[in-house]
Amino acid sequence: MKTEDILPECLRRLRTDPDFERRLRSSMPREVQLLFDAVSIEGMFRSDGTLTHSGAELVDELNAALPVVEATLDGIGAREIETRPPAAPGLLKRAGSLAHAIGAETKAMVQRQPMLSAQQVAARLAVCASCDRLRSNRTCAQCGCFVDAKARFRSQTCPLRKWPAK
Repeated sequence: MKTEDILPECLRRLRTDPDFERRLRSSMPREVQLLFDAVSIEGMFRSDGTLTHSGAELVDELNAALPVVEATLDGIGAREIETRPPAAPGLLKRAGSLAHAIGAETKAMVQRQPMLSAQQVAARLAVCASCDRLRSNRTCAQCGCFVDAKARFRSQTCPLRKWPAK
């Protein structure tokens, strides 16, 4: 399950599965359990389906405890989830990647290489959107780059070789 799908699925199950709240509550730290006590499931949502203020507070806590929520959704307890993408590279590696990308793009401009078309950029972004290495903040867990920027650089390639430089 992709990280960005976990909370919507959790909220859906809180509404539809009476056993889910009990299982989630039992795997959560005590302070999060207290939030469940303070907010009834009916009190989490307005009639239009949006979250109430107290529902939003509970979602913030659930977001902070994503591994536990995901484990509960999968029904496997609170053990570490192996399907989560690894942490992005450190700041030094990311800065080096950015410097290399800027240098390569500058060289491509000097050589008057053609810009990428909107279709080429969209195709690259579609590949990134379906990749399990894409993190919720739109960075690549492999190289640490912001994919929305990197996909626009004609000189750049996907570190997993899913799209080439043009």
